[in-house]
Amino acid sequence: MNKKLVGTAVVGVAVAAIVAAQFLGGGDRAPAAAPPPPPPPSPTPMPSIQQGQLQVYQSPDASGPGSAIEIPVPGDWAATHEKDRASYRHGDLLLETDRVPITQEDPVSGLRAVAGGPGGTVVEHAPIAGHDAAEWNYTYARDGVPRRVTVVGLGAGDALVTVRFDAPAAEFERDRGVLDEALRIKG
Repeated sequence: MNKKLVGTAVVGVAVAAIVAAQFLGGGDRAPAAAPPPPPPPSPTPMPSIQQGQLQVYQSPDASGPGSAIEIPVPGDWAATHEKDRASYRHGDLLLETDRVPITQEDPVSGLRAVAGGPGGTVVEHAPIAGHDAAEWNYTYARDGVPRRVTVVGLGAGDALVTVRFDAPAAEFERDRGVLDEALRIKG
């Protein structure tokens, strides 16, 4: 027998076996598809105020309904209280309430007197819960990071009740809902 003929026959049988295996399903299978990528992590929930938690400032010369200013505050943030000031912290965010005695006639003048040094602007704010109000906005740097602050003051007899929101400037608008919720003041 011819060696060429035997070699050709062997190669032909091998090729036929490979082709048959592919069509009959006996060959190598394609690798399984990779599993889909995991879903992206859910976004960090926006900080907010839980209903029912209030910082209350009683009016010393009044009683009954409307005798107190009730400010919604976050119940799950770290809280400290010192005299009339209450501070609520969550990471880099700070919500602070305070009652400051004033001798000025209106919240704008009172807030300007309280403002003192850091600059910014003090303007009238729409009345809140029947109280005249003013708003003070300013920025400052802490550890080289620009921060933005809004303070809203309500005239309450011979005192100014303030709500202060302080956050990194880059995140202020995103987290401003905390201030907006705190300004749902009753009293």
